[in-house]
Amino acid sequence: MKLYSVKLLLESTVIPNEYSSKTFEETIVLLRASGQDGIETKIRGHFVDLTYENAVGGQTTWSFVTLLDVFEVVDHFDGDVDFKEVYSRFLPFDEPMTAGEVIEKYSLDK
Repeated sequence: MKLYSVKLLLESTVIPNEYSSKTFEETIVLLRASGQDGIETKIRGHFVDLTYENAVGGQTTWSFVTLLDVFEVVDHFDGDVDFKEVYSRFLPFDEPMTAGEVIEKYSLDK
């Protein structure tokens, strides 16, 4: 099995959204897979929608949006490294924003 660095985009949906804000998360995780073909299936199986009650009594749901980049890691690591987070940043906006607009604005697919 090969080791990959996988960059993803996650999206937060808040109900009710009193401020018309939008938050995305760009994250990079490590993942072992036999090849690049199985990576997205493994990602979709792991990153299922997560919904919880937020601080104002509404609901927040985090969802997988898209796979942004895959890079094979040539270093050797022992042990289980699947879904170990290497990097993450939140991208909050004061107005509604689509995933496509975020990807373009921050060149996340580059």
